[in-house]
Amino acid sequence: MPLQKLQFRPGINREGTTLSNEGGWFYGDKIRFRSGQVEKLGGWVLDTGKTNSFGAIQGAARALWNWVSLSNFNYMAVGTNSKLYIQSSTNGTYYDVTPIRKVTSPGTVTFAAANGSKTVVVTNLAHDAQTGDFINFSGVAASGLGGAVTQAILQQTAGFKISYLTSSTFSIQVPVAANASDVGNGGGSVVGTYQITSGNDIYTFNFGWGTGGWGGPVAGGPSTTLNGAISN
Repeated sequence: MPLQKLQFRPGINREGTTLSNEGGWFYGDKIRFRSGQVEKLGGWVLDTGKTNSFGAIQGAARALWNWVSLSNFNYMAVGTNSKLYIQSSTNGTYYDVTPIRKVTSPGTVTFAAANGSKTVVVTNLAHDAQTGDFINFSGVAASGLGGAVTQAILQQTAGFKISYLTSSTFSIQVPVAANASDVGNGGGSVVGTYQITSGNDIYTFNFGWGTGGWGGPVAGGPSTTLNGAISN
């Protein structure tokens, strides 16, 4: 049998089946078509030399939006599952512009550290945060927690990633271990600024009604404790 050149049609056609789409592409992953040929699709790579005091980009990039302003400045919006960034000018700096979900009243946020640990427990009633969310602190006492965990550490511009504990507490990781002098709670003027809730870093199907929490309680699911008696 003589050799025969195979020429596939460009584009992915999912309207029919693999049999009806003979001579075409039915499925693809991380590819694009260029001049009618399949080409591996390049991904998003962080240039660590272009970060600033906000730190490296957090999360998996989900969307990019590029535009030029009326003043001819080149901007790129980078949306991840955790944050929203703006890159100014070609190869410029990335700025964290993630929208704010909630700002607490002064004094409603307190800290607790354990000697020798980099984990700090934060108390804030009904914080409504989940693991993976980000928070920034301000108004921390000049002495910080009294020892190694200073005001500058707790008020770092990059903020902190939250690890959920209870409806009123969560933990954060600080860059230094607390010592025996870190017995303070941050003072009575601490303000917590919560960024919008983060999303999943891995794609999941939306199965809808009849699965997970849809249609009724799930055994072993989360529970809520009332903070007061039920009245009329």
